[in-house]
Amino acid sequence: MELPEDALSENLYAFALASTQIKEYCNLCLTNTTRLKKCAGCNEFFYCSQECQKNDWKVHKPECKSIQEHGTLASDSMRLAMRIIVLLGKKNFGHVTASYISTGSRSFLTLVDHGSFLDSGAETFYQEYLNYALPPHPEPDVVKSVFKKISINGFSVSNSMGSAIGHGLCIKLSAANHSCKPLTRVCYRNRTAMLVPIDPYKPQTSLEGACHSYIDELQSVSARQSELKKKYNFICICEGCMDDERNESMEAWACGDCANGKVPNVEDGRCASCSWKMTRDHYELCRTAEESAIAAKPKIENESISLETRKALCEKLMELFDDTLHEFNVHRVVPQRLLFFASLAVQDVNGASKHGKALLAMMKRYQGKHDPIVMLKKWQIAQICHANGEYNKVVKLLEEIKEPLKKIYTAGAPISVNIRRLMEMARSELQKSR
Repeated sequence: MELPEDALSENLYAFALASTQIKEYCNLCLTNTTRLKKCAGCNEFFYCSQECQKNDWKVHKPECKSIQEHGTLASDSMRLAMRIIVLLGKKNFGHVTASYISTGSRSFLTLVDHGSFLDSGAETFYQEYLNYALPPHPEPDVVKSVFKKISINGFSVSNSMGSAIGHGLCIKLSAANHSCKPLTRVCYRNRTAMLVPIDPYKPQTSLEGACHSYIDELQSVSARQSELKKKYNFICICEGCMDDERNESMEAWACGDCANGKVPNVEDGRCASCSWKMTRDHYELCRTAEESAIAAKPKIENESISLETRKALCEKLMELFDDTLHEFNVHRVVPQRLLFFASLAVQDVNGASKHGKALLAMMKRYQGKHDPIVMLKKWQIAQICHANGEYNKVVKLLEEIKEPLKKIYTAGAPISVNIRRLMEMARSELQKSR
């Protein structure tokens, strides 16, 4: 039986904006506008109206005083926890009742925390809380439980452009299970979170079954399972983990004979296209490339290392991947993303085009054309194509995503407005060339 229309949407129970975004959005309704009013107390939080500021005051008051006391913002997770603690103190548990919830109802009190799994992190967090939050403080177990439940059930909050802007918690939608081959993506209309079906022609039939990915699923099956065990304390045996053909493709090596062939990453593997059998030398070259990709990942993702240094590392890796890792091998993703970002940072249009299009091809291979994150990547590529004078390509990409994204985010959302503007500009340029 298909879920009711509102089953896969919910206002955030609580959220905390990232420190880099806190001056860009209303701290209650998440409206993005240039006409934000500053909190006169802490001079850090902003609101789109006096009404929003007034309605947020009871929750903001403790953090406002702490900011004034310390002269600095707490971390995103600390601010989110402080807000939830205020809500709990006011007996606001975010209680939701619906027939499509398997247990009949959910609230903050019923969210899983996995027992002692996060005890060490919870104790550290509690000490940090005592150092920042002003008294009176709740019982230690309350703070530790909040930390655990945020860690297990929390969502990244994003805008209509797909950019992360904070961290939040949903009571109802946190019931949705994980899948490395997800059926939905988490998207937002301001403060409203939505589980958007990746296949619009395949309606969801249960809240728990509206699976989304808790992690970046463009990783090898072993890396995904390791991350999920470490962060969420479960061994994943989802459809994606059981799809041997897909997982083999994600880690395939390049054929040593034909141009686009792929070989399983095992000794004596054979090319699926030409049946070429892998030689020992080719096996060692490919294994070295794969191990280098795995070893380099923590360094590439370490933002304390300069972008230029990480870019140089990624360029060397991409050279190593030539003729070793197949073009759709997911070990290419992390260095490719960094090179795409680095190209944008220095306005290298050709570099951004090259790496962006490679990423898009990878995403379309494993995530599908109707996936919101694929459509948002097409939006990025369309902007690059416009800068490169590829106006026909711009129009084609935008035609593919215009209506689906408007349906998700509404016609007035920034993404919809920007798509219309870029479409008009591209068509105008095409008209001039005729």
